[in-house]
Amino acid sequence: MNALQEQFVTEARELIRQAIDDLIALERDGTSPERIDRVFRAFHTLKGSAGVVELPAMSIVMHALEDLLAELRRGTLGTSAATIDQALECLDLVSQWVDQFEDNGSLTAQADTDGRVMVERLRSFLPQQTEQPARSSRPIGSDGPLPEWASALIAAEREALASRLGSRLSDVFAISYEPIVGCFFSGDDPLQLMRQLPELLALRIETREAFPPLMELDPYACNLRLQAISAGEHDEIARIFRLVPDQVRISAVPAEALPIRVFDINDGKGVLIGKVVEAQIDLLRIPNRRDDFAGCVGAAAQSAANALRHGDYPQLAEMVVRAKALALSQCDAAPLLVALEQALLALDGARSLVAAEDVDGSNAALADAAQRPVQRVLRVSEAKIEALVNLAGELVVAKNTLAHSAKCIEEELAGRGAIESIRRDHQAIERLVLELHGSILQLRMVPVGQVFQSFPRLARDISRQLGKKVELVMRGEGTEADKTIVDRLFEPLVHLVRNAMDHGIEDPGQRLVAGKPETATVSIEASRIRDRFLVQVADDGRGIDPGVVRRKASEKRMLPPEELAALTDEQVIELVFAPGFSTTSEVSDISGRGIGMDVVRSTIEQMGGRVSLQSRAGTGTTVQLDMPTTIALSRIMVVETGGRLFGISMDAVSETVRVTPDRISQIKNNNGFVFRDRVVPIVALAELMKLPAQTKDGTIAKLLVVMEASGKVAALEIDAIHDRLDVVLKPMQGLLAGARGYAGTTLLGNGQVLLVLDIKELLP
Repeated sequence: MNALQEQFVTEARELIRQAIDDLIALERDGTSPERIDRVFRAFHTLKGSAGVVELPAMSIVMHALEDLLAELRRGTLGTSAATIDQALECLDLVSQWVDQFEDNGSLTAQADTDGRVMVERLRSFLPQQTEQPARSSRPIGSDGPLPEWASALIAAEREALASRLGSRLSDVFAISYEPIVGCFFSGDDPLQLMRQLPELLALRIETREAFPPLMELDPYACNLRLQAISAGEHDEIARIFRLVPDQVRISAVPAEALPIRVFDINDGKGVLIGKVVEAQIDLLRIPNRRDDFAGCVGAAAQSAANALRHGDYPQLAEMVVRAKALALSQCDAAPLLVALEQALLALDGARSLVAAEDVDGSNAALADAAQRPVQRVLRVSEAKIEALVNLAGELVVAKNTLAHSAKCIEEELAGRGAIESIRRDHQAIERLVLELHGSILQLRMVPVGQVFQSFPRLARDISRQLGKKVELVMRGEGTEADKTIVDRLFEPLVHLVRNAMDHGIEDPGQRLVAGKPETATVSIEASRIRDRFLVQVADDGRGIDPGVVRRKASEKRMLPPEELAALTDEQVIELVFAPGFSTTSEVSDISGRGIGMDVVRSTIEQMGGRVSLQSRAGTGTTVQLDMPTTIALSRIMVVETGGRLFGISMDAVSETVRVTPDRISQIKNNNGFVFRDRVVPIVALAELMKLPAQTKDGTIAKLLVVMEASGKVAALEIDAIHDRLDVVLKPMQGLLAGARGYAGTTLLGNGQVLLVLDIKELLP
């Protein structure tokens, strides 16, 4: 695809999402002029963009959607669920077409048929008594006798037409354009469309109906009829009006109806003036004019202005003089070049009728464009940003290497004065590297709202399918996180919202019996606390009953009966995250297969996050997703065990403690200790990593790192803690690509490869 097509795909998806959100809001809140106007603009832009990239099926469908929305605005059609359903179904079809266009550069042959079917469905919602049938009976290229208005316009402009046609033999067409009353709200500019007509020979604008008294006049209602005579190509004329085909009639003008074409020797004057202006344009385009810039601009402007005055074009000459002053003040020939090119275009027949009235507007636009500050937006491909992030990551590794080298020098040159200078420079470089890395990571930060915006439609469809009344509340849409995290957040949120609406929210009758409002509330809220990105999904439904979970867990034999009986209610509720677990006995299209909550936990933990759940029977449920704001940089602790170094994520570390032997007890087959009123099992990291056991003094306190992952808590027994580092993790590659228990690798300052452990895979 070319750049224009890529821009169309991007903007079309944004407009479709915006239109879906606004349609759902219209159904929920009722008609709002501002919101209807927003939807109108989205539909009209989609229709226009489809015409630019040559997708007629999409243009026709969007035009029918505009008609449907026009009836909503007039109040002749209500925002019923059926109407909104049909509009959303239409946007779904358009979205599929955008995907097809992105993949293939065109639509399938079935698109035209699907488009006609969709248009018929949309038309079926329109009131029977509308203006549409009358308009549709007047096609854009209708044949037949010359309309009376065209004959009258030709007679009124006979002398001018004879002069402009000269001795040329070409087809001539009469165009009648009657814009709809609300055309301005659709983004149409009737006069601008008429100005685009090629070889425009005559133009007349009149009112369709008598204007009401001034106090009753609606300035935003179009009451005009525009009529024109053009010698352009029929296909080109039809292309100009392709977005308003139902409002235009084009009729061929027979040769006998045109004035006698007499060759006028004065026709050569316009050609000569045009040649003079063209010469001045060529003169100004000569590069590297610095020394004689002012003289060149002045001479070119004077020559062109004199020629235009000689040809009786005083307005064009005045425009050139004003552009000269602007060019000299800015030391830039661009304003004068623009004015000369406009004058050249105004000299030919296509623009001769409108050139004079465009002069003042052109000068004003020229001055505004020159004085307006330019704000540039640079679009960079994701691949380039990824390359920049990788380079910044390598810089972090080099910073860690420099830290190791500085430490070695400090040990060798202890007491020297240069040590303080090296330490100061190292700290400065470390600070700058981290700031640079953080700034680069900001390029990947995107608002979570781009994920949230899909959920109003999802919640609406599910609530209608379940027969429940649910209000979706979203907060914190502007909260930013790494693009990778935001993209991977969609699937977990879908599972959580579905579960909340299917399992959590009661039927309307049950809610009334329980003393709750008939309409339930499901909320999605995003926030940031320091370097953590938090998303909460909450509902005010029935909550999770620990007794039901115990019974289901017992039926599925998930745990031995004695262990299941020993669990607290909070621990029992955590069982909903087990693979295949579901509290419902019926499988529906929405949920019930037991593959939701385990997907939520595994996906979030793969991003270095944690999932917590709080629920009270009869009150509601809240699920919190706690994630890092970025996964490009990780904070790790370097520990030693069995003579080897390993890295563990600081996100999983709760505390480090030393425990004396008298506090350690044997619980079944494992050692453990009581920590903050909780029994924590002790796991030797050397034993987990299959390292040779080392003889230790049984009277010395053990160094333990209390870890928490996947709802499990354990204390890793290690020999020493070496450092805490900010590192860039590289995935395991080659033969180790499928090894379990490793989150990745990184380089230490001395060049040693450090294995970073995946604690949730290692904890028993």
